Amino acid sequence: MKFNWDYVTNSNGSYKWLLTGALAILALALGSKAADYPVIPKFQRQPAIRETLARVDATQDRWVGEQDYEALQKKVKEIILGDTELTSRFKELTVAEAKIISSDRATADSTSASFRVRVELGGTAKSGEFLSLLGQWDASFSRSGETWKLAELIQRPLRELSAPRRWFADITEKTIGHNGAYQNQLKYGIDHFRERLDVATGIDVYGHQGIAVVDYDGDGLEDFYVLQPSGLPNRLFHNDGNGAFSERSQAAGLDILDDSRAALFADIDNDGDQDLILITSSRPLLFLNKGGVFTLAPKAFPNAPGNFTSAVIADYDRDGFLDIYLCSYDFWSPGKRYNSPTPYYDATNGPPNFLFRNRGNGTFEDATARSGLNVNNNRYSFAAAWGDFNNDNWPDLFVANDFGRKNLYRNNGDGTFTDVAVAMDAEDAGAGMSAAWGDFNNDGRLDLYAGNMWSSAGLRLTGNAQFQIPDERARRLLQRQARGNTLLANGAAGKFEDVTADAGVGMGRWSWASGFADFDNDGFLDLFIQNGYITGADTHDL
Repeated sequence: MKFNWDYVTNSNGSYKWLLTGALAILALALGSKAADYPVIPKFQRQPAIRETLARVDATQDRWVGEQDYEALQKKVKEIILGDTELTSRFKELTVAEAKIISSDRATADSTSASFRVRVELGGTAKSGEFLSLLGQWDASFSRSGETWKLAELIQRPLRELSAPRRWFADITEKTIGHNGAYQNQLKYGIDHFRERLDVATGIDVYGHQGIAVVDYDGDGLEDFYVLQPSGLPNRLFHNDGNGAFSERSQAAGLDILDDSRAALFADIDNDGDQDLILITSSRPLLFLNKGGVFTLAPKAFPNAPGNFTSAVIADYDRDGFLDIYLCSYDFWSPGKRYNSPTPYYDATNGPPNFLFRNRGNGTFEDATARSGLNVNNNRYSFAAAWGDFNNDNWPDLFVANDFGRKNLYRNNGDGTFTDVAVAMDAEDAGAGMSAAWGDFNNDGRLDLYAGNMWSSAGLRLTGNAQFQIPDERARRLLQRQARGNTLLANGAAGKFEDVTADAGVGMGRWSWASGFADFDNDGFLDLFIQNGYITGADTHDL
């Protein structure tokens, strides 16, 4: 049995709820379980959220190519998983993905459709090795009435990788599980505390935090520092030398509650120990290290507007003191409207980044303008990286910007920089999230890897014939937004060359960070990409 709540308006404008259904009232009076009689609200007008929810349903999409996407995607995955020649190679299949990345369906009356599908299978092979198969297949479907049937499947070769064992093991619980900080807070994750902390603390879902590794007390053992959003304290873990770590956050003076975006440990005052520059969302903070205890230097930095995301340190003028470049993403001024990136594919209405020069006395000065770093300094910057790309012994600077082009600032050796991104073919328009320098081909020149965003939906939409905009440049840049990461080889001709496709490193999903390291000790740099996005069960409530 069900009953409805209706509301009517009194003469004074207030609402009075009326319970309809005498049987429901009787049932409640008799003590029946409330679960048997769900309350279904009946509104005089539909909530605005209904229109949004309708657009979430792909079958209601105005874009013809997306209307049947979910059903066709499911069919493609079933077909691939039904390929016994592939699946029989696995004892346990832990990754099975088939993502449609292009579609030629552009009209509602079309009776055929062709797709490019990204195929990824991974797990334990029957031999006991870990096996990965990766590549792209082509699928064609024909429609009869409302039913789509597979017409052709072209199975292109899959790239095969294997490893005899797992390279890494999760030792979190083993190394820090005995700490109260882990048992009472860290093991639950941010989502847990977002449900329990007042929003006034500033805790949010985005998770623009990180970690830093440092020997903060000079005992020869590496410690690490974990950053957290507002309302949760940052955590410093001391290496006890026995494979375990003890929390020393409060004792070291680093249990900071501010929204922390990045931590940079370095000897800022040249006294032989590691100080801390902590980047919060609103300002940088300098903590000077005195015997393993940190003290805030309150007047270290000049005021700078922006919503800060990250920072990088280098002695750009080679005066013996470390300087800092600070990335800013948006103004986020309280009480003002959000200023969205404009245009979406090449935004130049972002806040300025800052170069702070170390004066050598524990304070910094703003050297952005006089260094030339105000040129093209109006984008949405997530990350930067110092690297000497021209081997002149002066640190150059690459800046990864979201919603558009990136910057490559060449150090002129006289305290100034020149943006040479265009001249060096290094603009790499895209959704820039990270940057890393490394000589991946061992030719003696630093190459560059830019982490962007890879989107299967974006690839399908911008590559479809329905995607029609008059500005061809804008069209290309919008398509580029979905393409993914970029590997730029530093060529002998003095320019960078995009070798992403040949190297097979474009698809990094939603890449927030990336870095070079020789993981297998073979003398060549490998790439590690950290990615992720907000996920959760579909409860149809956004």
